[in-house]
Amino acid sequence: MPDFSARFDDHWLLDGARTPLVDYCGALAEVSPIDLGIKAARAALTRAQVPGAAIDSVVTASMAQASFDAYMLPRHVGLYAGVPIAVPAILVQRICGSGFEIIRQAADQITLGYASLALVVGAESMSRNPICAYTHRGGFRLGAPVEFKDFLWEALDDPAAKVSMIQTAENLARKYGISRAEVDAYAASSFERALRAQAEGFHAGEIVPVTSERFELDGYEPRGIKLPRKVAVADRDTHPRPSPLEALAA
Repeated sequence: MPDFSARFDDHWLLDGARTPLVDYCGALAEVSPIDLGIKAARAALTRAQVPGAAIDSVVTASMAQASFDAYMLPRHVGLYAGVPIAVPAILVQRICGSGFEIIRQAADQITLGYASLALVVGAESMSRNPICAYTHRGGFRLGAPVEFKDFLWEALDDPAAKVSMIQTAENLARKYGISRAEVDAYAASSFERALRAQAEGFHAGEIVPVTSERFELDGYEPRGIKLPRKVAVADRDTHPRPSPLEALAA
């Protein structure tokens, strides 16, 4: 029987970087995930001491389209990170598993000899998920219903199974016997550990601060990041907060 397994005996993650995880509709709400991806990619390449010109493949992931140039996410992230235009760039969507999937696909490309160095980037912005309509390309007839819906909310519902992600959590809790008290205790512990990690600077080495800046590229239009006027820099995760059991159980 043929063996179709892949071996990753000599594959290495050289380095990485991420932008901070800020609150929904917070400091990064107006920033395209493409630009966040460019920012993280540039930082990762710098930390790994790998020039963009040495990259053989760009593998990216994004679950929801959050800008009008979303189709070009893999190409633009690669280009503005210094990767030559001749290098292939792909976009992967495996919902919540997209980040893991692009690492696996990059490893597969190296195993199969398609690449020696791959740039792997995940980019997402829940704040920029659109309010959209799919049925009005032909215009708006008088008296016909207008079907603008919240993409972020609607996309969390599986119409085949008629189950939302919220209901999925309830179903899993029943299936595996997980109580509300256990969930609250885990959440409280998670928040406490996150706050302690922040205070001790544990995440400082992986977060690249985000400021307003332009990304220049010869022969192409400049693009960049513009933060709200009152925000000079986004350099820390903002969601972790004191969350005692009493507050979570309320």
